Amino acid sequence: MPNSAKGDDLTIATTEAELVAAWETLVTWLLDKQPKPGTISIPSGKDSGLWVRVTKDCLPFGVAFDVLEAGVRKPLSDISLDKKVEGDTWQLVHDRRLKRLANWKEGNFSVRGGSKDELASQMKIEFTEMLKLAGIRPDGKHKDLFKGTVVQMFDACEAAGIKFNRDEKLAEVRTAAQAKLAARGEAKAELDLTSIKL
Repeated sequence: MPNSAKGDDLTIATTEAELVAAWETLVTWLLDKQPKPGTISIPSGKDSGLWVRVTKDCLPFGVAFDVLEAGVRKPLSDISLDKKVEGDTWQLVHDRRLKRLANWKEGNFSVRGGSKDELASQMKIEFTEMLKLAGIRPDGKHKDLFKGTVVQMFDACEAAGIKFNRDEKLAEVRTAAQAKLAARGEAKAELDLTSIKL
């Protein structure tokens, strides 16, 4: 049954036959882009010798709607609260989802936008520098204090008897990390790359 979608100056009429043909074209184009044309190969585990192979037969028109909708919903829904990141909130989750959406708008669908984001990584760097300034080095007897996430580093320091107000120190580390990332973003915006040719 024909279905029409009207814009200000464009009318697109599509029949199911036209949609089926469009889907066939897209699937063929996708599979032709693979390292082994015609098949998307996904390993099941590392060095297991087991592979799931997706071919054209696995992608009939009947799955088109679900595949397209899942491709929009799942990557964003996968970004959720991370129990390993202390102080993670739904506002931060929301911000990470918006960041991934911004990447899509730029044409980059594959960029990961999970909770292992720049802020958590930068917080670890900032806390590492704070420990070094306090005379605690990442070698010898103190090397275990520098392992894992920033939260794991906090836990290790407390277990080692290093005294500090955890909430205040966490806020200090987060503020320092946010300032560093903001400064990095400003510097990136000011870079003139017009003379660089690839």
